[in-house]
Amino acid sequence: MFAPLNTKTEYSFLDSVVKVDDYLETAHRLGYQTVGICDVGNLHAAFRFVRKAQKFNLQPIISIELNFEWRGLPIAFSFIAKDTEGYKNLLRISTLHNYGRRQFSDIQNHLSGIALIIPETYGSLSELTELSSVADEAFIGIDQLTDKGAKFNLPTLPFPAIRYLNFADNEILAILHAVRDGVSFDESLTISSNELLQRPEAYETYFLKYFPQALKNLSALTAKIAYQFDEKLELPRFDKKRQAVEHLREEATLGLSARLEEKKLLTEVSSVNLQDLSVYQERLEKELSVIHQMGFDDYFLIVADLLRYAREQEIYCGMGRGSAAGSLVAYVLGITQVDPVQRNLFFERFLNPERVAMPDIDIDMPDDRRAELLAYMKNRYGSDHVAQIVTFSTLGKRQALRDVGKAFGMTEAELSNLTRMLVRRFGTLADEYENNQRFKAEVLKNGKLKRIYEVARRIEGMPRQTSTHASGVVLSEESLVNYVSLKPSEDLALTQYEAPDVEAIGLLKIDFLGLRNLTIISRLRDLVKRRQKIDVDPLKINLEDEDTLALFRAGNTMGIFQFENPQMRRFLRNLAPSKFDDIVDATSIFRPGPSQFIPQFVARRHGKEIVPTVDDSISEILKPTYGIMIYQEQIMQVAQAFAGFSLGKADLLRRAISKKKGSELEKLREDFLDSARHNGHSKEKAEEIYDLIERFANYGFNRSHGFAYGALAFQIAYFKAHFPDEFYEIQLRDRKREVMILDALENGFEIEKPSINLMKIGDFVKNKKIRLGLAHVQGISRDLAKWIVENQPYKDLADFVEKLPNNFHKKENILPLIQIGAFDYADSNRGKLAYNLADHANLLNYYSDDIFMASSGGGFAYHEAEDYSETEKYDFEKNLLGIGVTPHPLQNLARRFEGNFTPLAQLVKNRRMTILVEINYIRTHRTKTGQTMAFLTVSDSRENFDVTLFPEIYRQFSSELEQGKFYLISGKVTERNDELQLVADRISPALETDRKLWLNLRDEKYNQKISQILREFPGSHQVILHYSNLKKTIQTKIYVEESEILQKRLEGYVIGIVYK
Repeated sequence: MFAPLNTKTEYSFLDSVVKVDDYLETAHRLGYQTVGICDVGNLHAAFRFVRKAQKFNLQPIISIELNFEWRGLPIAFSFIAKDTEGYKNLLRISTLHNYGRRQFSDIQNHLSGIALIIPETYGSLSELTELSSVADEAFIGIDQLTDKGAKFNLPTLPFPAIRYLNFADNEILAILHAVRDGVSFDESLTISSNELLQRPEAYETYFLKYFPQALKNLSALTAKIAYQFDEKLELPRFDKKRQAVEHLREEATLGLSARLEEKKLLTEVSSVNLQDLSVYQERLEKELSVIHQMGFDDYFLIVADLLRYAREQEIYCGMGRGSAAGSLVAYVLGITQVDPVQRNLFFERFLNPERVAMPDIDIDMPDDRRAELLAYMKNRYGSDHVAQIVTFSTLGKRQALRDVGKAFGMTEAELSNLTRMLVRRFGTLADEYENNQRFKAEVLKNGKLKRIYEVARRIEGMPRQTSTHASGVVLSEESLVNYVSLKPSEDLALTQYEAPDVEAIGLLKIDFLGLRNLTIISRLRDLVKRRQKIDVDPLKINLEDEDTLALFRAGNTMGIFQFENPQMRRFLRNLAPSKFDDIVDATSIFRPGPSQFIPQFVARRHGKEIVPTVDDSISEILKPTYGIMIYQEQIMQVAQAFAGFSLGKADLLRRAISKKKGSELEKLREDFLDSARHNGHSKEKAEEIYDLIERFANYGFNRSHGFAYGALAFQIAYFKAHFPDEFYEIQLRDRKREVMILDALENGFEIEKPSINLMKIGDFVKNKKIRLGLAHVQGISRDLAKWIVENQPYKDLADFVEKLPNNFHKKENILPLIQIGAFDYADSNRGKLAYNLADHANLLNYYSDDIFMASSGGGFAYHEAEDYSETEKYDFEKNLLGIGVTPHPLQNLARRFEGNFTPLAQLVKNRRMTILVEINYIRTHRTKTGQTMAFLTVSDSRENFDVTLFPEIYRQFSSELEQGKFYLISGKVTERNDELQLVADRISPALETDRKLWLNLRDEKYNQKISQILREFPGSHQVILHYSNLKKTIQTKIYVEESEILQKRLEGYVIGIVYK
């Protein structure tokens, strides 16, 4: 029977549209019993293909196509693994090829268990018979295009290439080839229909008729093929000279003694009854027993050794990560820095004796020192035993559109216009088409765009090239090439299998996670030590420090890991945390899902809502979180206390609910109800508690991880509270400068005016003053910045230009410095300096080598010119520095209209409010009914904000809207996608004007009503009240627009209205 052995999958990058799952499903439906893959240059899909084929009851056959030079000829050989030995040789051959060994002689010793396929174009070479002696078998691969009268010097084998599964994919493949080759798609060229997977009968009929022996050869070959994969976990030995179980026990015992001494836990731990340290010793014994029973002794030793090396090199790796923080063994070995006994964290959540699974110890490290730890692993265990893990860069929606559009001849401008319409929150192109009306309208403009969209949608998500997994590293006892094919990479070799496959074949995976926040902490520590002569060890920071807690209470957490989101900062202000556990709770509940319980959580914390008592047996468990199950550990505790489950079984229940494991979940549910009844609970109460567990199990957070990462956030916040100068200087290097500068300003910092004589290369912060760095000025190279600093000071612009080396003697190197005010100390008229620089009097030419040497001296004579306006100065600074140093025009307006608007940072959801803003961008949109509405992006000079104008409001005010102008906008504050926005109902230009609204009143009878009406019409005209009976005039602080509607609303309350 025919079998498609030469199927190229999507991992033959841009050379096939076949997805492994679709292939197997299609082959099964068409009646195949045996299927194969033969990707070009890699084995990325091999192991996954075998496992999935078995689920379809299909016989899988693995092969690979590689180019090797044989007798001076570059031949695309295909290598079919006939058995397990052949599969392992495929791994070796592929690895050798990846490392540049491309001579056939390089692989001749690795052909056992392999059938060799030679392209038919070389089939008549007499020397081919030599290949039969080096490989188990050798064949000429033929297909439907093979010359029916051809004579070959080796047996033949049906080997047609398969690259698509549906006839309509013929064109998709042609377009993919155009993308791959960087050429335009030529519709006149079509892909061979022979590359479509057809029914087996079609192939059998053809080959029986023309090449019957080839079909017999295929049947004989496939009958021999079978693989046996050993998926047993083979951990590398840490020390081959010692028993791991004894070694681990010794290290753990010593570590416990050191921890108890170091932390003085005897006096610190009040919640645990320590009797001769029995609590710790019993817990340690229990954990060591489980670790050994599950065969993970070496694993703990390997990870502990790595963290020991990190400490020796002063590489700060944080408090730990994930459920590992619940292990006492991990704590005493220095893998984590969280005492699970003191913090009541569960080992069973990390390593469950009732569920055999690899422990998951992820190692955080500063992202700028990750390479050092990789190098240590490579040196410690050998380069052939350690590798990073491959991942794939896939065609995202934007890239897919660009690639296909380019193949169809779209210009760069057209592509940019199309992709700019895509919205991040819509995950796929199909989502965009369904939900993004602007994008859909553009696509439907013409048939070509619609076709581009359809093709892009089809190829979206396909792998385009290999990349390196952000964190995954694998270790093996034997050489890795016995388990997986490798390819060279920058730091370590790279596996050809992705992370799930690497773990499935029994390799140890450890995640080396480079965290920017650990880099920030390390740099903060170094800078404080250098400047203040104080060494702040993050591990010794008091997690109940009041100044730091005050920072969280105020929501002053910009720059603090996990706490920067505006909604999170608002939540913190409502929560008012008073202890570190409140910080852990905050980061654990503020996530999709559990965030729905935040209002209840806050209300109960402040006594505004009663905490319900569901059952006395679990009330103490839920008391710390006000009756809400925030943590997975609480779910486990409830199952233990209420139903008598072991913690291990309780974790199985939690996992079954969260993973929605049907049959397993039903059994555990019945166990829970039965056990609860045996514990004396009624059926109704047991079902109530189970329903409660089921509700929260989908949301519960790992408290061990919450604590470790809460501590990391607290450590960063500690530096902000106690060393703000150093905090902002480091953050300005590592974060969005504009955001952090604005945050610094809100915390009482000032920005010093730029001066060419004082600026350093980078930003510098001292005594709550920020001096912006030259390296951040747009247009100033680092080399120029370095020269400027090394040659300071300069008397004025002319002195600077005179000293400037010829290679920097260009207008674009000097003009930005003038425009940011770097020469204001000598002459504050920036317009004049720019005027004289090059465009007119040509200061540059005056001080160029030839002219200056020929001049008679006396210095350059400046021509007078008008200075920039304050707005122009601000705009130049904003564009060149990222922040305006000159007061923003809005700041003057803000002083004028004080009390008439609410700053963006103080907006409150579901209230009608007025904002004072500049319109940065106007985007119109046509509704389904054909009406036009608009979305505005506005700014108050500190942050951006979104405003929505529905059709009626847009019609009323559209003529007044202009980008770059200032407005008072009123409306209801709403929330969308977790962000506040304003739905506008009134818009008025914010102007500097002397024109006022004069109201003549008899008395003060209607003051309150008049004030209420006036505040509905915010604008630029100050309101003046004249009371005729009291003969007094009052200048109010209320500003209103000039409006006929306003005047009509005031009629009946005033005796005279005039604007003048």
